[in-house]
Amino acid sequence: MLTQSTIWVTFGIYLLFLLGVALFERWRSHCRTTRSFLTAGGEVSWPLLVMTYLASLMSTWVFFAGPGGYYRGGLGYWISELSYIALFPLIAHFTMNKVWLLNHARGYTTPADFYVDRFKSPLLRVILAVIFLISSFPYIASVLVSIGQAAQVATGGRMDYRLVICIVGLVITLYVLLGGMKSVALTDTVQGLIFISLLWIIALACLVIGFDGSLGAALSSIWENTPSWFSYPGPDGWVPYSSRLGYPLSCAIGWTIMLPHVFVRSGYSGKDMRTQRKLMVLTPILQAFVWTGTMLIGLIGIALLPGLTQSDTELIIPYMIQNVIQSISPGLAVCLMLAFFIGASAVGISTADSFLLVSSSIVYEDILSHTFGLKLSEKNKMRVIRLTILVIGGVSVLLAINPPQLIYTLIMFAIAIVMPLFPILVFAIYWKRATREAAIVSAVVGTVLVLMSYFVWGIGDTWYGALGMLGSTVTMIAVSLLTKPRPEDGREFYAALDQTMQAFYALDEEEAADPAGD
Repeated sequence: MLTQSTIWVTFGIYLLFLLGVALFERWRSHCRTTRSFLTAGGEVSWPLLVMTYLASLMSTWVFFAGPGGYYRGGLGYWISELSYIALFPLIAHFTMNKVWLLNHARGYTTPADFYVDRFKSPLLRVILAVIFLISSFPYIASVLVSIGQAAQVATGGRMDYRLVICIVGLVITLYVLLGGMKSVALTDTVQGLIFISLLWIIALACLVIGFDGSLGAALSSIWENTPSWFSYPGPDGWVPYSSRLGYPLSCAIGWTIMLPHVFVRSGYSGKDMRTQRKLMVLTPILQAFVWTGTMLIGLIGIALLPGLTQSDTELIIPYMIQNVIQSISPGLAVCLMLAFFIGASAVGISTADSFLLVSSSIVYEDILSHTFGLKLSEKNKMRVIRLTILVIGGVSVLLAINPPQLIYTLIMFAIAIVMPLFPILVFAIYWKRATREAAIVSAVVGTVLVLMSYFVWGIGDTWYGALGMLGSTVTMIAVSLLTKPRPEDGREFYAALDQTMQAFYALDEEEAADPAGD
């Protein structure tokens, strides 16, 4: 539908804009330390933190398989999504706000820093570094694959897939290299606003063209032609009972908390406790807004075009544009197809850059520095980190050019593989009896159970990481009771937690007593 020149001109302007934002942030902030480069030194204000967190959570799934999922899964699938979103404030309050307090006192950089500070185990650092890296690469590569596919779909297959992958990968790598976490937070905020706006523009335009703007008419059409959309598990009956537990749990724990890029954002990057609370309250609202827009597209799709195959539903946005809107309003169809491509690119790039930054920090800090003892000046550290970003970006591009067949399955696997680390985090904060041996064994047992769920028992795509998280929880309790705790392991950790909690609670009391700041 779109010409190659239209795509390249629009996409070129967009990518140059991102580079400009990165250059501006580099000029403005002057990141002089590795911690400032990697985590913004815990100085990200709440508007940027909320948007970079949200944008890094979302992927091209929002514009591709997401609407198709709601098409096939029905209204119950949307309700399932909302159920885990509602858990985020509770989980964040009892875990990530505590992580933020500790980071305020202890100055963490990678997700493993929190665990090692509590359990004082170099072996645990290595195990966690490997797990977090395993979860990172599938995401970066899958985003590049999706953007390349979006370019091909938008142009009817005329775009050079490999060239798109290479250019996008290069631009992402460059602006992460230039500005670090602060430039990523700023560009993610811009891209988040772009993809959310375009998502809803597409949804409302399809509703207007298909049903004269009447949601009631669309629902009546579904009730008449596909009434199963209103029941669980939806038209395709594709969500088994195991998934009704496994999927929401994996999203609530693995996706929104434990993936390394969101762990760093929700635990390390916020400026103050007010920022943390804004993140805790606003993120679920914005998530629900995004998923509702995505669901609305699936709803309109099945109302207009019931009975599509799975492959067609996973491209339901361009399918509706080409088969419904183009015949009625060719000009609008071109605009919406361009919106589809830019929106998919924006949501994808904002996820890839986040993973790229955190995976480079894991390679340098956890592996090169702490494990192999590489000691460098601050200037040379920055050089090595930037070189690491370049290497990881290059590897991701190569993986995306020739992607494995199961790359999208690997995304849910990436979410599952980090889920067993959540019980260790909870016990680290709330149970002083927990031991380093228990943390090590639990991480290994939980990971092995996730691997067996996928590759031995064949139930990973329904239970995801739920069995691994259960095994990790039981192991953490059992091994801790069987081993002797070392009080010195957690002494500084708990002292820092108590001190920061007292300080910030006292600050809250002062603000409550004098809300005007007089």
